[in-house]
Amino acid sequence: MLKGKGISLALVLVLLAALALVGCSSSKTAVSADEVVQHALAAQAEVENSRVDITIDASVKGAMGETELDVSLDGIVTGDMDWANKKMKGHMGMNVGLSGKITMALTITADMYAFDNVSYMQMTMMGNKGDWAKDSLPIDFWQTLDNTQLINGILQSTEAEHLKEEKVGGVSCYVLQLTPEIAALQQMLSQQSSDEEEIPNIDDLISNLSIKVWVAKDTSYVTKIEMELSADIPSEVLGGAAGGEGLDVNLTITMLFSNFNKSVPIQLPAEAQDAQEGFELPFDISGFF
Repeated sequence: MLKGKGISLALVLVLLAALALVGCSSSKTAVSADEVVQHALAAQAEVENSRVDITIDASVKGAMGETELDVSLDGIVTGDMDWANKKMKGHMGMNVGLSGKITMALTITADMYAFDNVSYMQMTMMGNKGDWAKDSLPIDFWQTLDNTQLINGILQSTEAEHLKEEKVGGVSCYVLQLTPEIAALQQMLSQQSSDEEEIPNIDDLISNLSIKVWVAKDTSYVTKIEMELSADIPSEVLGGAAGGEGLDVNLTITMLFSNFNKSVPIQLPAEAQDAQEGFELPFDISGFF
């Protein structure tokens, strides 16, 4: 972490992504939208099993100090969750493209499992498959990842705007437009930051932000969440000279939820039984960044 006026690019991206997980508010009040939110909150509390399919599309262009960046990323993350028994299995596939002085395309895939307080992962990069590795999960992992925590973080304390109805996977849904309460996030981050971190004014970084939530009309389950975000990060926020070239960040995340309360067998592969402690990349990419 940089001291003084600069913060790391990673922290900035985390701050921007965190916008999707905070309480939301809107200048418009719609009773029907409020009812949809309340029903959705109650329905999520009854979900013990579910599946999520996440699509990510991101780009970062500009400069960080003297380093020119032109990075694109797209990928899909899938996961079957057994909330009641604290089990999870997932798969990730990512494509990362670099342009500039170094031009390359990197494909990353990973299989992931979690049982109680232990996670398992096998990653493949540039055709090199790594060994299975395991590690302990944080003590609050399941509480943080909890289905109700995620949905509640997006929906709770809202006065959402009700848009036209649409279908998701053949299911008729109410569509809600949410506006994140950036001031609340700014205060929370300031309280949690150390003396070595200077949190930028998040509102100054965001040029566009849209969050939509689809809620099934018959069950009130949240079936889809879509976030679109654009941000302009000045050079000085990243530790560079004032007035220098900064970064343009564009991020789209779509989350589809299905298989509510449909139990899926989750078993650790036999080859992962002897997983080694600790995780290492199967390919050294330090020279590319």
